[in-house]
Amino acid sequence: MLPALQAMDLHRVARKIESWFARHQRPLPWRETYDPYRVWVSEVMLQQTRMEVVVPYFEKFVKRFPTLRALAAASEEDVMAAWSGLGYYRRARMLHAAARAANGVVPRTVEKLTTLPGVGRYTAGAIASIAYNQRAPIVDGNVARVLARIFGSEDDAWGRAQQLVDACKTPRDLNQGLMEIGALICTPRKPACLVCPLRTDCATRSDALPVAKPKKETRALRIALYLITDRKGRVLMRRESGPLMNAMYHLPHGDTSLLSGKPLTVVTLDLLGTFKHTVTTRRIEFALYTATARVRASREWAWVDTGGMSSVAHPSYVAKALRIWASRPPSLPAS
Repeated sequence: MLPALQAMDLHRVARKIESWFARHQRPLPWRETYDPYRVWVSEVMLQQTRMEVVVPYFEKFVKRFPTLRALAAASEEDVMAAWSGLGYYRRARMLHAAARAANGVVPRTVEKLTTLPGVGRYTAGAIASIAYNQRAPIVDGNVARVLARIFGSEDDAWGRAQQLVDACKTPRDLNQGLMEIGALICTPRKPACLVCPLRTDCATRSDALPVAKPKKETRALRIALYLITDRKGRVLMRRESGPLMNAMYHLPHGDTSLLSGKPLTVVTLDLLGTFKHTVTTRRIEFALYTATARVRASREWAWVDTGGMSSVAHPSYVAKALRIWASRPPSLPAS
C-alpha cells in the first residue's frame, strides 16, 4: 500500500484526471453549454438513475420547461407528468419547490445552493463546480470508490475530494472526470486498471479496494390491475396519494372485493397477461385484467384519453399496462 499522496502528487493526479476527461468525456446534452439550470436538472435526474436512462427524459423535460422560471411557473401536475416514468418522484417535487424558491436565478455558491429545498451537499457541489467552475468538492458513489482506491482508504472522502479540487486547474473537469472514471473505468467489480489514467498513482491498483454497500432487502408482491374502458376508448384512472402513489394517476388495483361499495364495482374480468415491475425494494408481478364495471359519478375517478398520456402524471407501470393492452390480439375484447 502506497503512502498518502503529497501536495505535489495531488497536482499531478488532478492534471491527469482533467486531461483524461478532456479527451474521453461522453457527449451529453447538459455539457453543451454548462447552463446552470440544465446542470441542476441533470444532477437531480442522475440521482439513483443510470446515465443512458436519464438522457431522453432530460431532453423532454428541458424542452417542456426550458428555463428555471418556466419550471417555477408550472403546476406540480405538469412537472410530474413530464417526470413520469423516471421514478423517485420526490426528486421532481423538490426540484419544483427549489425552482420556485430560487427566484429565477441558480445560486453560484454551495452555501446559497444548500438553502434551497432538497439541495444537499453533493448536488450543491455539483452545480457550483460544473456550472460555475467553483472549487467545490463532490462525493457520490463513483467518486467515493475512486478516492478510496487512489488513497488506499475510505476515510474522509470529502476531505480528499477537497484536496484534489484545490489542486486542480479546472474544477468542472476535475469533478466530472472523477465521476466518469468511476462510471467507466474504476467500476465496483471489474475495474479496468490497465487503461486507467491513475494506474501509476493508485494505492490499490492490484487489490482494487471496494466500497461496500449494504444490500437492501427486497419484497415480492402480486397485485391485480384492472383496465376499464368506456365506449370512447378512454381508460378509468384515479389520482392517488400516499407511499408509492406520488399523487399520480393510477389504474384500479387490488382485490375486487375491496372495491365493492365504492364508486367503482367490477362486473366482469378477463385476464390479459402478467408483467413484472420493480419499485425501490419491491418486486411486483402485476396480473392485468380487462374489465367491465359499473361506475358512479365521483371526484376520485376520471376517464383518461390514452392518446394524451404525455400530459398526465402516471407511473411507468401504467405505461407498461397500456402498451400490453394496445398490443393485445384482435380476438380479445377491449372491455
